[in-house]
Formats: sequence, structure tokens, C-alpha cells
Amino acid sequence: MVLNKTSLLLCLALMAALPAIGAPVPAQAAAEAKPAAPTVPEMVAAAFRFGDFPELERLYAIYGQPGLRSPLTGNPRIEHFWMGVSQISNSNLRVTEDYYTQIDAMTQKWALDHPESVLAQLLYAESLTTHAWFHRGGGYANTVSPASWAGFRKYLNLANDQLRRSQKLAVKDSSWNQIMMTVGQGLNWNVNQFLAVLEDGLAKNPDHDNLYFQMETMLLPKWGGDIETCERFIESVTERTREKRGMEMYARLYAGLSYAQLEQSLFSDTRASWPKMKAGFEDRLSRYPHVDHRNMYAYFACMAKDRQALQEQLQKIGDAFDPSFWGHNPERTFEECKAMARQL
Repeated sequence: MVLNKTSLLLCLALMAALPAIGAPVPAQAAAEAKPAAPTVPEMVAAAFRFGDFPELERLYAIYGQPGLRSPLTGNPRIEHFWMGVSQISNSNLRVTEDYYTQIDAMTQKWALDHPESVLAQLLYAESLTTHAWFHRGGGYANTVSPASWAGFRKYLNLANDQLRRSQKLAVKDSSWNQIMMTVGQGLNWNVNQFLAVLEDGLAKNPDHDNLYFQMETMLLPKWGGDIETCERFIESVTERTREKRGMEMYARLYAGLSYAQLEQSLFSDTRASWPKMKAGFEDRLSRYPHVDHRNMYAYFACMAKDRQALQEQLQKIGDAFDPSFWGHNPERTFEECKAMARQL
């Protein structure tokens, strides 16, 4: 692979800003350890890190296909691809703006060199969107400076223009809709605008789960929505997906509402039904008995004070505690939930 100047500069910047793919390990451990096959996000991140667009195109042709899910977790492979991209291009990295400017330049060159490539156009749009949110940050609106607002609007409008130019090319690609919804969030779209893009994306790929979760985010009170509208949306998605997936999406979307907004007050501040959520977690585990899903199930069983379900899932989790599923104070919550389970 030959790197052009832009790719080489970006590669050097990435190597300085991000940890190496393989951290040093003791010699004995290295000799004994069996190398694991790289995950989809790791392969994508490595290709992006080295500016290898042909490899990204190859991976997207495999993992960007509608309906393709992980045999372990059931998560859509298309989401794994974009998880890999986000390891290199996301607005929360501790880097300067030069980093995002270099990614813009590299992805713009890909878009110009490959005008018929949907992925090339989407990567450029995603880069511009990330650059915009780098300026905006994740804080409340009153914490954003005038200069940051100007940078946010500049790159958001560039991303919007890029997506509009590539809309016909991406007529069968739901990733266009995913990025467009993120742009719409910054452009203060109304609910009907989001719903139109959501429905278009689901028509392209009914299994692109993240589109549902992006829509839920747009309906949160902290983004100008309200709980009542969120709950109506959850009910509608449950009915839409029940035949193939049972109550899975009911459980996951209410879980998302808790993680993103309500935390421990989910059952007191909404109409969330623990028996329905429990059925949803069981539906998901019946197809994909992955420990990630058991961590989430146990966390909400604890919140609902279902000691029997909590104890069962903790036994199956064993040492595979994952703090990302246990709220804002995960270690403390996990210990408190284990103590609750012992009271059975």
C-alpha cells in the first residue's frame, strides 16, 4: 500500500494521538497468549488509521450488507463497521482541530477520487459531521461560545451539502440516513423531518437498529422532546418488530431511555413495565445468549427489585462484569445489586 501525503500526515497524527493497536505485554505472557482474531471494528479502525480506502471499501462490501448480524450478539454488522470508524473519527478525542482538518482532507480526496463510491461519500460526510460536533461539544447550549457555534454551523452545513449531493447514490444505503439524522440533530429538525429519514432508512435496511435509537435520542427532553412522545415511539417500534423479535426492542428502547435520560427513575417516571422488559431481555437471550445482554438484564432486574432474575443473571455473568451496562456509578451499583441478590 502506498500512502499519499495527506494519508501519511494523518497516519502520523493518529499514531501520536491514539494508543497503539497492541499494547506491550510481558515476554512470558506474550509467548503464552493465543492471538485473537481482530474484530470488525478493529479491522475498520486499522484501515482508517493507515488511510487504506480500498480495504475500507472491501470491509464495507462485506459488513455493510442489510440483514447481516453478529452470530454472538445479534448486533447489526453495519453498526460494527461504523464503530470502527468512530475509533478514529469522533468528536470526543483529546486532539486539536488540526486532527479533524486532516481527516476532512483525506476523506474529501477519497470522495473526489471515487465519485461512484457510496462509502467514500459517506466517510467525507461523517468526517464533516464529526468536525462540527467537535466545535459544539456535548454540553448545554449556554456553555457553547459564539466562535464554537460558528464552527459548528459551518461544518454542519458542509456535511448537509455533502449528504444532499450523495442522496441519490445512497438510495439503497441506510448509513446515509444514520449520518443525516446526526446532522438533523444539529440543524434542529422537527419530529416529522426525523421520522421521514427514519422510515426511508428502515425501508432500505429494516435491521439497522441504530436508526431506532437515534430517533429515540431526538425525542429526549434534553434535546427538546418529551417522555410521552418517547413512550409512544417505543410502543410503535415494539408493535413493528414484535413478530420477528418479540419484546426485545421494548426492553432495549426503555433501557436506552434510562441510560440517556432517566437513570434510576425509569420505573417511577414512565409507563415502563418490568414484566414486558423482562420478556424482552429473555427474547433477546433466547437468540443471542451473550454476556453483554446478561449485564444489561441484571442491571434492570436490580432496578426493578426482581431478586430472582437478578440472581440468575449474576450467576451466569460470573466474572464477566461490564461496567458500561451498570449506570453512572457501575462498580458501586454492581456491589449493591449483588448484596440484594444474596437476600433471596
